[in-house]
Amino acid sequence: MLHILNGDSLASKFPPDIHGQRAIVRECLLDGPVEAHSLEELWVIRNEYLTTNFGSQEVGYFEQVVPEFEKILTARSDEKVYCWFEKDLFCQVNLWFVMNLLSKHQGEVYLVLPEKADIRLGFAELNERQLHEHFRDARLLSKNERSILGNLWTLYQLQHIDEALTLAKQDHYELPFLLEAVQAWKDAIPHGGYPGKPKATLLEIMAELKTDEFKKIFLEFIKRVPIYGFGDLQVKRLLEEIKKEAV
Repeated sequence: MLHILNGDSLASKFPPDIHGQRAIVRECLLDGPVEAHSLEELWVIRNEYLTTNFGSQEVGYFEQVVPEFEKILTARSDEKVYCWFEKDLFCQVNLWFVMNLLSKHQGEVYLVLPEKADIRLGFAELNERQLHEHFRDARLLSKNERSILGNLWTLYQLQHIDEALTLAKQDHYELPFLLEAVQAWKDAIPHGGYPGKPKATLLEIMAELKTDEFKKIFLEFIKRVPIYGFGDLQVKRLLEEIKKEAV
């Protein structure tokens, strides 16, 4: 078995008696450029963006991030793959990418979602016993569902939002979380004088709370729009952009 875990936080609490190899997704593909003609080009683009915007915290992209994706690419054809991802857009974009990497995988692919957890906390809210329960309840993805998830990555790269919405609606009853995530992506796109929902929400919070204290703003942001799944680094970057735009 291969368990694909979305982030080191989940990896750190993953039950040791759930057997199998682990691949940790250490990316935030929702944030920054992703259009590329090859995986090799994508690695270079992502390394440059993360290093430029987040500095030393993302040093070692080719040592810490790429090798984990290579575990997915080299999974044996008879290997069962379990994808542990959450429903917010941050996690979903990473999942779409992973499913694209698995497009030629011949073995079974399962999806593990934190169904019983608050969307703001996801797997972080679950204890070891509950993680075991979710593993047992893992959902086998059909070929069509795998195709939809993988194709969403291609559409995300090209920013073809209307096609993505149409695709998400095709399997709405089986994968109902997709439509909400894709709609959140559409809402985040700036148009006219509207800066997109994440920035608009931050501007509303700062105006209502009459503060620029990051902790207060961040806690209110994740409470109002948990669907984006942004961490503190993403929100800080958005706030910095807002300040620059106001000058």
